[in-house]
Amino acid sequence: MKQLNLPTFAILVCFALGMVTCSVFAQVGINTTSPEGILDASSTTWGVVLPRVALTDAVTEAPVTNPNGGSLTIGTTIYNTATTNTGTNDVSPGMYSWSGSRWLGQFHRKQYELYESALGIRTTSSGGYASISGLTGQSFTADYTGNYKVQLTVNYGGGGARVPNVSSGTSDGYLNIARQHGEFRLNFDGTNYDLPVYSYSTAYDGSIGATNYFAIWQESTMVFYVQMDAGDTVNFGLTFDQLVATEFVSNGNSGSGRGYVAYDIPCRVEISYFSE
Repeated sequence: MKQLNLPTFAILVCFALGMVTCSVFAQVGINTTSPEGILDASSTTWGVVLPRVALTDAVTEAPVTNPNGGSLTIGTTIYNTATTNTGTNDVSPGMYSWSGSRWLGQFHRKQYELYESALGIRTTSSGGYASISGLTGQSFTADYTGNYKVQLTVNYGGGGARVPNVSSGTSDGYLNIARQHGEFRLNFDGTNYDLPVYSYSTAYDGSIGATNYFAIWQESTMVFYVQMDAGDTVNFGLTFDQLVATEFVSNGNSGSGRGYVAYDIPCRVEISYFSE
C-alpha cells in the first residue's frame, strides 16, 4: 500500500474539512443550530433591521444600488424612511421590495377618522341651511397619496304633526300622516355634496284617543371618493335645510313642530384611505 507523507495527508484533511464546512454552511443560522431556510434568525427579543433608505419615489431605484453593478435584483428589500407628496408614485415610511420596475410597499396602508355630531338637534323650516353642531369647522389631513372614501351618515325625524279637528270642519279626516323633509349639505374642501332626507309623523283627532308619533327618524347614507396627496389638509362642515312643513305644528318653525337631527344617534362623517 502506498503511504502518504505527512504534508500531503494534512492537505487532504484540510480539503475534506473544507468540503464539510461548505455543506454545513449552505444554510445560515443566527442563534440556532438548525436553520430551516437559507437564513434563519432566531430570537425572542430582537428583530432584523433592514437597510434604512430615503426613497425619492416608487419608480426610481436610487439611492439603492446593486453592488455587482447593473439594475437592482428583483426582490431587493429595504425600509423606506421618506414621505413624498408629489401626487405621483409617492412613498411613505415602511418596507418596500423592488419588482423590477417599481418599489412595492409590503405593508397595509390604513388611515381612518370618525367625526360625530352632537345629539338632539332641533330644526326649523325658515332658517335656511343651519350648521350641525360637532360637524362644523372640521379638518382632515391625508397620510398617503391616493383615493380616500368619504361616508356621510345622517338621521332625521319629523316634529309634531298638526292634530286634526273634524268637529271644527277644518279637517278632512281623523288622522294626519305628515311628511317633513329637508336636505343635508356636506361642504368638503369647497365642494357641496347634498343628501335629501324625509320622515313621517302622525297625529289623530282628539276624539280618537290614539297615540301621536313624531321623531320617527330614518337613517340615510352617502359615499363619495376624493383624490388626495400625502400631507393635504381639507376642511369640511355639515349643514341642514328643513323645507316648508305646512302640515306640522307652527309650520315646523317652533315648538313641537320642529324636526329632529341626531335624535339619539349622532350623524357621522367617516374618512378612510381606499387605494393608490
